[in-house]
Amino acid sequence: MPLRKATGNMYGFVTHIWNPVKGKCGYGCSYCYVKRINKRFGRELREPYLDEKELYALNVRGGYVFVCSSCDLFHDDIPSEWIRTVRSVTENNPAFDNRYLWHTKNPERALEFQDRFGENDMLCVTIETNREYPEISKAPSPLYRFYAIGDWGKPWMLTMEPILDFNLEDLAVYLGRNMPVQVNIGADSGRNNLPEPSPEKLKEFIGWLEWKGVTVHRKKNLGRLLPKWA
Repeated sequence: MPLRKATGNMYGFVTHIWNPVKGKCGYGCSYCYVKRINKRFGRELREPYLDEKELYALNVRGGYVFVCSSCDLFHDDIPSEWIRTVRSVTENNPAFDNRYLWHTKNPERALEFQDRFGENDMLCVTIETNREYPEISKAPSPLYRFYAIGDWGKPWMLTMEPILDFNLEDLAVYLGRNMPVQVNIGADSGRNNLPEPSPEKLKEFIGWLEWKGVTVHRKKNLGRLLPKWA
């Protein structure tokens, strides 16, 4: 699939989706929308691969490009050579004047490439909660992700989608090590019966973030949990 415009429940600030690396994700998250879509159409994902056709389809100018929206480029199974190749395409096209969103649940791996992140690059880490729910995902534990991003020396975003029930005091301590510039919050669109926070807890958390000067981006699907406030 070539470079395409962002649609649906995407980040409002993202204009395009670019997937130069595709395939099965080893995290196996129970709520994964990619798995859900492929199951619906009876498709089976193959092992991760570098799609050279899409790799060189990055021809948008002045956009905000979400890199690898359907897999995790920084998963331990992805060869470093592929990551460097994808990075080189974005670095060698300064005339495109794009911004790039690099999304991961494995910030420790992203740290290996931190020196290649410039002003037009934004690392976004998904950490759904500060609690442990190993039955939901094989991704690095939330605590492990928080500690890894604490060593990130550049601006970063946090995505909590689907946001799971959390302890606000502990979450404030973890975020205090390295506050994100923006927090994107969304609910479980697939209705997977996940443990979710109460509206009151969500309001308190969002209020605390805004008090700390953090931009809060409420995704449209958050309206299910906060119908009058999202």
